[in-house]
Amino acid sequence: MRPRSTESDTLQTTDISLRLVELITELDGATLAELADEAGLAKSTVHNHLKTLAKYGYVSREEDTYHVGLKLYHLGNYARKRNEVYGVAKALVPELADETQLEVDFTVEENGRVVSLYDESTYSDTPSYLVDGRLFHVHSTASGKAILAEFPEHRVREILDQWGLSPQTEHTITSADEFVEELARVRERGYATNFEEAIEGMWAVSMPVKTPLGEVCGSINVCGPTYVHDESRERAVVDAMSEKVDEFERRLATQSG
Repeated sequence: MRPRSTESDTLQTTDISLRLVELITELDGATLAELADEAGLAKSTVHNHLKTLAKYGYVSREEDTYHVGLKLYHLGNYARKRNEVYGVAKALVPELADETQLEVDFTVEENGRVVSLYDESTYSDTPSYLVDGRLFHVHSTASGKAILAEFPEHRVREILDQWGLSPQTEHTITSADEFVEELARVRERGYATNFEEAIEGMWAVSMPVKTPLGEVCGSINVCGPTYVHDESRERAVVDAMSEKVDEFERRLATQSG
């Protein structure tokens, strides 16, 4: 007789399936062999999980490569629209993109990482690097710094312990103490910067957005290639962003009544 599954077995099964979906996303598509290697699992185990995920639309297969399925897109859209700040972001992000002629997004923190809730690059003549729903590490992004600068230090260190400070480029901060010092500079300055710390050849500026209760609910982020960066343009971006943050917070206050 086959032994009955325990709660621990069920949790492990769920954990593996979710990890495979994350790996497929991080690798921008992956083969069975690549997933087995990255996850440290037997190909047969990975294959069984992928079959189930594909059955329900969470992954799809194109020849030998697996990609995330459209089911996740629909669920992500649902989660995004439930977020109370989404409507305000959708209204103001395009305005800032138009003013700066750069890529702009509104980012929120979730489970120790930051996710782009709404992105606009229609008006920019520069390449798009942001995608709605894409997850980023907090330590290498301006948006992550802007949000974490509003957190108590113990929470910041918990997040760093959970996800680490892996080098995304040669410019990434990889020391927890140095990162905490960087957050102090962000608080003093009022905005965060990222110069090739997440992606080579890219710079970004970000400011936190707060609710009427004074709690950070996300950040507005402007980014572009380093070849369009200079001090005067950064200052202009900061000034324009500051006005949008004020407007964002006014609208949130109006919504809360």
